Amino acid sequence: MNLRCSRFHGVFVVLLFALAAPSGSVCRASPGTLALTACELPGVAGGVRCGTFEVAENPQQPAGRHLRIAVAVLPATGGHALADPIVPMMGGPGESAIESAEDFAKLFATLRQDRDILLVDARGTGRSNALKCDPFSDSEIAASLRDLFPESAVGKCLHGLRQRADLTQYTYNTSANDLEQIRGALGTGQLNLYSASYGTRAAQVYARMYPQSVRTIYMGSAVPIDVRNPLHFAKTGQAALEKMLDACVADSGCHGAFPQIRAEFQQVAQRLASGPVSVSLPELQHGALLYRGRVAEWFRSRLYRPYSSTELPWLIHRAWLGDWNPIAAGIADGARHFNSELSFGLFLSITCSEDVPFITAADIAAQTSGTFLGDYRVRQQQAACKHWPRTVLPAGYRQPVRSTIPTLFASGDSDGGTPLWYAQAVAQGFANRREVLLQGQGHTEWSDCIARIYQEFVTSGSLGAERTTTCPPVPRPPFKTH
Repeated sequence: MNLRCSRFHGVFVVLLFALAAPSGSVCRASPGTLALTACELPGVAGGVRCGTFEVAENPQQPAGRHLRIAVAVLPATGGHALADPIVPMMGGPGESAIESAEDFAKLFATLRQDRDILLVDARGTGRSNALKCDPFSDSEIAASLRDLFPESAVGKCLHGLRQRADLTQYTYNTSANDLEQIRGALGTGQLNLYSASYGTRAAQVYARMYPQSVRTIYMGSAVPIDVRNPLHFAKTGQAALEKMLDACVADSGCHGAFPQIRAEFQQVAQRLASGPVSVSLPELQHGALLYRGRVAEWFRSRLYRPYSSTELPWLIHRAWLGDWNPIAAGIADGARHFNSELSFGLFLSITCSEDVPFITAADIAAQTSGTFLGDYRVRQQQAACKHWPRTVLPAGYRQPVRSTIPTLFASGDSDGGTPLWYAQAVAQGFANRREVLLQGQGHTEWSDCIARIYQEFVTSGSLGAERTTTCPPVPRPPFKTH
């Protein structure tokens, strides 16, 4: 496509983290363009511009249903934008980029002096036909104390979303196609992809489909494209649990408050294994039952980062004393906030097509036995996916990505969600890479060390001579003891 360059004042034309900067120079393609208008996003200053870009829901049926993909540009604060915006690729799956605008404005404040931040809500998230539905209901709290994905809630979700979406068209390859269409329409230069967690899957797919469109890639807590989540959650969670218990034993305050924490955890697990326990919450008039698998999965979710696991020894101790209500309250609160953070329908559309179908019974037996979580999470997700529409993936889709694009990997050594071997597996395919170990940090965490490395990386567009780097340890936050 031939591009023509021109100067724009006032009205901006942009692409996913576009080039719109006051008095900035951009190149655009003809005839397709994306006009942005002034808008406001909470916590963000500096002339934000927003717009939508229309795409076919099914790229193979251009005359069918269309979607409007929401775009927001945080323009360069220095008055001139370089031609390589920073483009976040969100995780979950199901997170909204635009809803995180304030976070990205702070995270990239220095880089934003001469680069736009282009926020695009991928199809099925945020403002782009979000596949929102709630697996939690205040009227059915008891179900959420038993199941992570209650069957009735998933069924209602499927029924409602089918009325307005072809759920087979909400996967990473269709989103990558959307992004490239927008990039072409705006005529932007190459993109600096910033990805974390499941967003690294989106980055891998886009980089393989459109390598010429990518300048740099950041992958935080990388997820291999061929891994079969949630198959490995049980062992990863077990390792994180052991590390947390070791830290409690080594901490004078935690050990002093809970000197028998390992024994208490074993007894709590044994009590739950014998059957559900009774709990009472203010929202429950007649009480409810709390089940082992649901407790184990909630514990696993709290082990993603050191700071979110600081209450676990106290919770274990309270349960050992017979008070299960704090755990039940935590589970209910977490379930209540799930839908505010993710588009649950997109979460299922992606994982039910790209992960769950490839898990076998033999896999489950080998990967979950001997862990506190067991096969609970895998079975829950298999049940949720049982009737969910699945996409036929393109040939070779799940093959590891091979690329020479400069790529920076960052992994926390205390990550209870994505183990270090995930990033190592992805990194093998990226010849031009640098791997950074974040000591004492967990899932998708940030620090001054990685911020400095990332800033240098994007500014120069190259990785330098170092292939591996270890950031100084971040102290573990104090445990809750009372």
